Amino acid sequence: MNPRPLIVIAGPTATGKSDMAIRLAKAINGVIINADSRQVYQEMSIGTAKPSKEQMAQVPHFLFGTVSMKDTYNIYEYQKDVFKLLETIPATQVPILVGGSGMYIDSVIYNYNLVQSEKIQNQSRGALENFSVQQLQQQIPEDILSQLNNSDKNNPRRLQRIIERGNSLPEKKLTTPLFPNRYFVLDLPIEILRTRVKTRVDQMLENGLIEENKKLREEGLNKYTAFDSICYREFDGYFEGEKTLEQVKEEIVTSNMKYAKRQRTWFRKNPNAIWTTDFDLILKESENLLKYS
Repeated sequence: MNPRPLIVIAGPTATGKSDMAIRLAKAINGVIINADSRQVYQEMSIGTAKPSKEQMAQVPHFLFGTVSMKDTYNIYEYQKDVFKLLETIPATQVPILVGGSGMYIDSVIYNYNLVQSEKIQNQSRGALENFSVQQLQQQIPEDILSQLNNSDKNNPRRLQRIIERGNSLPEKKLTTPLFPNRYFVLDLPIEILRTRVKTRVDQMLENGLIEENKKLREEGLNKYTAFDSICYREFDGYFEGEKTLEQVKEEIVTSNMKYAKRQRTWFRKNPNAIWTTDFDLILKESENLLKYS
């Protein structure tokens, strides 16, 4: 792998990462690489806040909607895909990793040593769905299993997600970056973020979030692990009349705010992260990186 300058636009959900990244890409001849673990799926668009066709038409976008929910995909596969992609992007273009999945981003920047477990290397996601809790537990290394609480140890969806990540624990400490980089983290005050999340949920509903959920369920895709995602799992019980739309909306907002808190926790461990929403600063720092790399 030939080290080349990378820009990261990361941060909690609903902080404006996509718009910021597009603006930056236009200014520095950049291309956008997805770093959201759910936006890789073809069938999930509205609920994952995947960039619109209009946004994607403005600058090149990669690794959005490239995998089916039926396929096995994890951090191991993602890292391979990004490294392969970086070999094809011309030196005149600047790769910009954009998303809120910190582990995915850091697996690239810090070149995590990931090894796909032989037990699951050829295991389809459909096969995992048919495993019992005990069978799923047997697929997970003991050092990882021992870190789970009793609830997670007996939660099949949680176990499936761990298996799909590959046979590796997240890095405990950041090491020397493989790539020269500027690692920007966008964030907003909690109440402003909550308002933005509520507005986004209303927009998703207007764009067809209910219909998307209904279609995925009718096609049987809700049995796959990828479906256990924010804006999808909250609809459990809605179509059966067990909860109202207002209850679903409230659950989605709550889930997003909890997720944002976890995202902040991840990004705070990076001492080199630049926390800002100032485009001029992001542009200046990016240009300095390109100038001296």
